[in-house]
Amino acid sequence: MIDTFILVIPLMLSPGPAGLASFLLATRYRVSQLVPFQLGIVLVYAVVAIAIGLLTEQISGLSPLAIRVLQFVGGLFIIYLGVQLARRTQHVTKQYSPTLLNGVMLQCLNPKFPGVVLAVFANRNSQSTLETAAIISLVGAIGLLIYSAAGALLRFRQATEKRLRAVDVLSGALLCAVGCWFVLRALLDG
Repeated sequence: MIDTFILVIPLMLSPGPAGLASFLLATRYRVSQLVPFQLGIVLVYAVVAIAIGLLTEQISGLSPLAIRVLQFVGGLFIIYLGVQLARRTQHVTKQYSPTLLNGVMLQCLNPKFPGVVLAVFANRNSQSTLETAAIISLVGAIGLLIYSAAGALLRFRQATEKRLRAVDVLSGALLCAVGCWFVLRALLDG
Protein backbone atom coordinates (compact mmCIF):
# COMPACT_ATOMS: atom_id res chain seq x y z
CA MET A 1 0.00 0.00 0.00
CA ILE A 2 2.89 2.37 0.75
CA ASP A 3 4.24 1.93 -2.78
CA THR A 4 0.87 3.01 -4.17
CA PHE A 5 0.95 6.15 -1.99
CA ILE A 6 4.47 6.90 -3.25
CA LEU A 7 3.32 6.59 -6.88
CA VAL A 8 0.06 8.49 -6.39
CA ILE A 9 1.41 11.50 -4.46
CA PRO A 10 3.33 13.18 -7.33
CA LEU A 11 0.58 12.31 -9.80
CA MET A 12 -2.30 13.70 -7.78
CA LEU A 13 -0.46 16.68 -6.30
CA SER A 14 0.96 17.95 -9.58
CA PRO A 15 -0.80 21.03 -10.93
CA GLY A 16 -3.80 19.98 -12.95
CA PRO A 17 -7.19 21.52 -13.65
CA ALA A 18 -8.71 20.60 -10.27
CA GLY A 19 -5.76 21.77 -8.18
CA LEU A 20 -5.27 24.97 -10.13
CA ALA A 21 -8.98 25.78 -9.98
CA SER A 22 -8.93 25.23 -6.19
CA PHE A 23 -5.88 27.45 -5.91
CA LEU A 24 -7.41 30.24 -7.98
CA LEU A 25 -10.78 30.06 -6.27
CA ALA A 26 -9.12 30.25 -2.85
CA THR A 27 -7.61 33.58 -3.89
CA ARG A 28 -11.18 34.91 -4.27
CA TYR A 29 -13.28 32.92 -1.77
CA ARG A 30 -12.86 31.56 1.75
CA VAL A 31 -11.65 27.96 1.75
CA SER A 32 -14.86 26.90 3.50
CA GLN A 33 -16.84 28.18 0.50
CA LEU A 34 -14.93 25.78 -1.76
CA VAL A 35 -16.02 22.62 0.04
CA PRO A 36 -18.97 21.83 -2.31
CA PHE A 37 -16.79 22.40 -5.37
CA GLN A 38 -14.05 20.14 -4.01
CA LEU A 39 -16.53 17.45 -2.94
CA GLY A 40 -17.70 17.31 -6.55
CA ILE A 41 -14.14 16.76 -7.72
CA VAL A 42 -13.45 14.07 -5.10
CA LEU A 43 -16.70 12.32 -6.02
CA VAL A 44 -15.49 12.02 -9.61
CA TYR A 45 -12.04 10.90 -8.36
CA ALA A 46 -13.68 7.96 -6.58
CA VAL A 47 -16.12 6.97 -9.34
CA VAL A 48 -13.53 7.12 -12.14
CA ALA A 49 -10.91 5.34 -10.03
CA ILE A 50 -13.26 2.45 -9.22
CA ALA A 51 -14.42 2.15 -12.85
CA ILE A 52 -10.88 2.15 -14.24
CA GLY A 53 -9.75 -0.23 -11.51
CA LEU A 54 -12.43 -2.73 -12.46
CA LEU A 55 -11.49 -2.32 -16.12
CA THR A 56 -7.81 -3.05 -15.44
CA GLU A 57 -8.79 -6.14 -13.45
CA GLN A 58 -10.66 -7.42 -16.50
CA ILE A 59 -7.76 -6.59 -18.83
CA SER A 60 -5.21 -8.26 -16.57
CA GLY A 61 -7.36 -11.40 -16.53
CA LEU A 62 -7.14 -11.56 -20.32
CA SER A 63 -3.41 -11.13 -20.73
CA PRO A 64 -0.42 -10.30 -18.52
CA LEU A 65 1.12 -8.63 -21.59
CA ALA A 66 -1.81 -6.21 -21.73
CA ILE A 67 -0.95 -4.89 -18.26
CA ARG A 68 2.69 -4.40 -19.28
CA VAL A 69 1.51 -2.44 -22.34
CA LEU A 70 -0.73 -0.32 -20.09
CA GLN A 71 2.21 0.27 -17.74
CA PHE A 72 4.42 1.34 -20.63
CA VAL A 73 1.86 3.59 -22.32
CA GLY A 74 0.76 5.01 -18.96
CA GLY A 75 4.38 5.78 -18.10
CA LEU A 76 4.90 7.56 -21.41
CA PHE A 77 1.71 9.57 -20.81
CA ILE A 78 2.92 10.62 -17.34
CA ILE A 79 6.30 11.65 -18.80
CA TYR A 80 4.46 13.69 -21.45
CA LEU A 81 2.42 15.45 -18.74
CA GLY A 82 5.60 16.16 -16.76
CA VAL A 83 7.38 17.67 -19.75
CA GLN A 84 4.33 19.80 -20.64
CA LEU A 85 4.09 21.05 -17.07
CA ALA A 86 7.80 21.86 -16.82
CA ARG A 87 7.64 23.76 -20.14
CA ARG A 88 4.53 25.79 -19.23
CA THR A 89 5.27 29.50 -19.16
CA GLN A 90 1.96 31.20 -18.40
CA HIS A 91 -0.76 30.67 -15.85
CA VAL A 92 -4.38 31.07 -16.88
CA THR A 93 -6.83 32.47 -14.37
CA LYS A 94 -10.51 31.78 -14.78
CA GLN A 95 -13.38 32.56 -12.50
CA TYR A 96 -15.55 29.58 -11.51
CA SER A 97 -18.50 29.48 -9.19
CA PRO A 98 -17.54 27.08 -6.40
CA THR A 99 -20.43 24.60 -6.50
CA LEU A 100 -20.65 20.82 -6.36
CA LEU A 101 -21.82 20.69 -9.97
CA ASN A 102 -18.90 22.87 -11.11
CA GLY A 103 -16.49 20.49 -9.36
CA VAL A 104 -18.08 17.43 -10.98
CA MET A 105 -18.08 19.07 -14.42
CA LEU A 106 -14.48 20.24 -14.13
CA GLN A 107 -13.21 16.81 -13.15
CA CYS A 108 -15.36 14.98 -15.73
CA LEU A 109 -13.79 17.16 -18.43
CA ASN A 110 -10.24 16.72 -17.09
CA PRO A 111 -8.32 14.81 -19.79
CA LYS A 112 -5.38 14.11 -17.45
CA PHE A 113 -7.23 12.17 -14.76
CA PRO A 114 -8.31 8.93 -16.52
CA GLY A 115 -4.82 8.40 -17.96
CA VAL A 116 -3.20 8.97 -14.58
CA VAL A 117 -5.61 6.59 -12.84
CA LEU A 118 -5.10 3.95 -15.52
CA ALA A 119 -1.33 4.21 -15.08
CA VAL A 120 -1.67 3.80 -11.30
CA PHE A 121 -3.91 0.73 -11.61
CA ALA A 122 -1.63 -0.85 -14.20
CA ASN A 123 1.27 -0.48 -11.75
CA ARG A 124 -0.36 -1.52 -8.49
CA ASN A 125 0.84 -4.61 -6.74
CA SER A 126 -1.62 -6.51 -4.60
CA GLN A 127 -4.06 -3.85 -3.40
CA SER A 128 -7.72 -4.26 -4.13
CA THR A 129 -9.51 -1.93 -6.49
CA LEU A 130 -11.27 -0.22 -3.59
CA GLU A 131 -8.01 0.29 -1.64
CA THR A 132 -6.30 1.83 -4.66
CA ALA A 133 -9.33 4.00 -5.48
CA ALA A 134 -9.44 5.14 -1.85
CA ILE A 135 -5.75 6.09 -1.95
CA ILE A 136 -6.25 8.04 -5.19
CA SER A 137 -9.29 9.85 -3.76
CA LEU A 138 -7.63 10.57 -0.39
CA VAL A 139 -4.42 11.93 -1.91
CA GLY A 140 -6.48 13.93 -4.42
CA ALA A 141 -8.60 15.45 -1.63
CA ILE A 142 -5.47 16.32 0.36
CA GLY A 143 -4.01 17.90 -2.78
CA LEU A 144 -7.09 20.06 -3.25
CA LEU A 145 -6.80 21.26 0.35
CA ILE A 146 -3.12 22.06 -0.16
CA TYR A 147 -3.87 24.06 -3.31
CA SER A 148 -6.68 25.89 -1.52
CA ALA A 149 -4.43 26.75 1.40
CA ALA A 150 -1.77 28.03 -1.01
CA GLY A 151 -4.36 30.13 -2.82
CA ALA A 152 -5.57 31.57 0.47
CA LEU A 153 -1.98 32.47 1.36
CA LEU A 154 -1.70 34.32 -1.93
CA ARG A 155 -4.13 36.87 -0.56
CA PHE A 156 -1.53 37.73 2.05
CA ARG A 157 1.59 37.44 -0.09
CA GLN A 158 2.04 38.23 -3.72
CA ALA A 159 3.12 35.14 -5.67
CA THR A 160 5.55 35.94 -8.43
CA GLU A 161 5.67 34.24 -11.81
CA LYS A 162 9.20 33.08 -10.96
CA ARG A 163 7.95 31.16 -7.90
CA LEU A 164 5.06 29.63 -9.83
CA ARG A 165 7.49 28.59 -12.58
CA ALA A 166 9.72 26.82 -10.04
CA VAL A 167 6.71 24.84 -8.77
CA ASP A 168 5.85 23.84 -12.35
CA VAL A 169 9.39 22.63 -13.08
CA LEU A 170 9.60 20.67 -9.82
CA SER A 171 6.18 19.09 -10.35
CA GLY A 172 7.06 18.27 -13.96
CA ALA A 173 10.29 16.59 -12.87
CA LEU A 174 8.40 14.49 -10.30
CA LEU A 175 5.89 13.43 -12.95
CA CYS A 176 8.70 12.48 -15.33
CA ALA A 177 10.37 10.40 -12.59
CA VAL A 178 7.15 8.49 -11.90
CA GLY A 179 6.55 8.00 -15.63
CA CYS A 180 10.07 6.66 -16.09
CA TRP A 181 9.49 4.24 -13.21
CA PHE A 182 6.29 2.98 -14.90
CA VAL A 183 8.10 2.52 -18.23
CA LEU A 184 11.03 0.71 -16.58
CA ARG A 185 8.67 -1.58 -14.67
CA ALA A 186 6.87 -2.44 -17.89
CA LEU A 187 10.16 -3.23 -19.65
CA LEU A 188 11.76 -5.16 -16.78
CA ASP A 189 8.73 -7.14 -15.55
CA GLY A 190 8.27 -10.16 -17.60
